[in-house]
Amino acid sequence: MGTLLQRLSIEADGRYFTPEERHRILSEAESLPRRLAAAENLERIEEAALRSVIEEMQGRYPNFARYHDQAWARQFRDMQLVLRAAASAMILDDPAEMDDRLLYWLRTMFAANNYTPDFVRDCFSRLRDVVRERLESPSADRLTPYLDRAVRVLADFPEPATAAV
Repeated sequence: MGTLLQRLSIEADGRYFTPEERHRILSEAESLPRRLAAAENLERIEEAALRSVIEEMQGRYPNFARYHDQAWARQFRDMQLVLRAAASAMILDDPAEMDDRLLYWLRTMFAANNYTPDFVRDCFSRLRDVVRERLESPSADRLTPYLDRAVRVLADFPEPATAAV
């Protein structure tokens, strides 16, 4: 809602909002309770979803912990940050909100620590899928585009010379 309001405010500088602009603002405001409810539903399942993904990834990537101090605890935290950023971006109805705030920085950290794009894609794709499985459809449908974006952005870096996963 902030992005739409900011844009409309800039466009209407020095004048009153048009009837169409007022309608767009009200329409955006009407969907806010549903977006907040989806974020609340995500909060309820967050811990169990994250633990489920970590357990699955531990089986798929048994050597990951050898390369990184507190590897799985940090991966849990990173996935938690992404879920919370996705919820915030969904509430604001701004998919790009996550990029500068978290995703670009996190992607840089993954690359610097010699993660592979496949590992990152696997972790965050599975996180998206587990959220979809555990949330009711309206909430899952609202969050999925943001989690899809996280997968695309986070896994978009070159293969490391020496993989550490």
